[in-house]
Amino acid sequence: MAVSWPAEPAAQTPTAAPVPIVTLTEALARAEAGSPLVRRAQGERQVVAAREVGASLLFPSNPVLSAAAGPYRDPEGRSVELLAHGEQTIEVAGQRGARRAVVRHAVEAATWREQAARVETRARVRAAYVGAQLAHAQQEAAAAREALMLALLDAVRARVSGGASSDVDLEQARLERGVATGAKLAARAAEIEALSRLRILIGMGPGEALAVEPALAMPPARRERLPTLLERAERQRAELAALRAGGNELDAEIVRLRREAIPSPTLFVDFERDRAGQFFLAGGVSIPIPVWRRQQGELAVAHAERARLEDERALAAREVASEVARAHRLAEADAATVALLDRETLPAADAVVKLLTDGWRAGKFDLFRVLQTTRDASEARRLYLETLGSLWEATIALDRAVGTP
Repeated sequence: MAVSWPAEPAAQTPTAAPVPIVTLTEALARAEAGSPLVRRAQGERQVVAAREVGASLLFPSNPVLSAAAGPYRDPEGRSVELLAHGEQTIEVAGQRGARRAVVRHAVEAATWREQAARVETRARVRAAYVGAQLAHAQQEAAAAREALMLALLDAVRARVSGGASSDVDLEQARLERGVATGAKLAARAAEIEALSRLRILIGMGPGEALAVEPALAMPPARRERLPTLLERAERQRAELAALRAGGNELDAEIVRLRREAIPSPTLFVDFERDRAGQFFLAGGVSIPIPVWRRQQGELAVAHAERARLEDERALAAREVASEVARAHRLAEADAATVALLDRETLPAADAVVKLLTDGWRAGKFDLFRVLQTTRDASEARRLYLETLGSLWEATIALDRAVGTP
C-alpha cells in the first residue's frame, strides 16, 4: 500500500482513485527544478558569467575628441584658427586576458556552488522521502499490532462468555487494544508530518495528492574503506572545489592587478590650421609614469584575501573529513544493529508471540504473559525501524559528506 495523503479525508472519498506514486527519482527531479537553493545558485552563476561582457572589451576607455575654433587678427588680415585633438588609450600588457581569466575562475567557483546546492537539495529530499517511507512502515506495524489485539480481544470475550477467563483478562485486553489504536493514530500523524515535509521540498501544492513507494529496504552496502572515502571527499566535495576555484580567482585577480599597474599608452593626433592654407598635423604617444600609484592597496587586499581563503579551505577540509568519518562510523554501527535485529530479534519475537498466543488458547499460559510478549515484540519492531531510519540518515549524510551528486 502506498503512503498517501489524499486531497480530501478518506472517509469522504471512499471510492477515490489510487494516488499515483511519486518515485524518489521523480521527487529529486522536481526538487532540483524548484529548489530555492539551486535557483539562487543558478542566478548567482548567471550574474558572474555576465561579467565576461565587460572583461572582453578591447579598449579600456572611450576615445577622446576635442576641438576649438576662434578668430584672430594679424597684419595680413582677419582669420579663424582651428584646433582638433583625438586620443585613445590602448592596453599592451595583456590586461584584457587577465580580466577574462578572473571571470573564468569566478564562473567556475559559482558553478561549484551551484553543484553544492544540488547535493544539499538531493540530500534533504532523500531524507524526507525515506522519512515518509519509515513513517508508513511504523504505521503498518502499529496497524498489525492493533489487528492482533482486536483478534485477541475477541478471543478473550469468547472465553469470558464461556467462563474460561475472568473480567480482569477482558479489561487487560481492552487496555492493550486501546494502546495499540493510539500508537496507530500517532504513527499516522507522523506519516502526515513526513509527507508534509516532502511536499514542501518538491514544490507540491497543499491540494495535490502525494504518495511514495512503500518499501523501505536496506541501503546499499558500502565496500569502500574510510581512507578511500576521505580521498573522494577531498576530490569531489563541491564546497571544497568552490573554495579552490575561489583561490584560483584571487590568483588571477592578483595577476590582473599587476598587469594593470603597467602603464597603458595613449595614442593621440593633433590638427591645427593657423592661416589660410597653413595646416599642422602631428601624432604622438603619452605614457603615465607609475611613480605613486602601482595598485599597492588593491594588491595588499588581494593577498590578504588569498591567505584568508586558504585558511578557510583548510578548515573546511578538516570539517569535511570529520563529517565523513562520523557518518561512516554511524553507518557501520547501524548496519550491524539492523542486520542483527533482522536476522535474530524480529523472527524470534514473531515466533514467541505466535507460540504464546497458541499456548494461551490451549490454556497453557496466562493472558498477561501473552500481552507482555506482544509489547516486547512491538518494541523490537519499533527499535528495528528506528535503527533502519538511523542507518538511512547516516548513509545519506555520508553521501553528502563525500559529495556524491
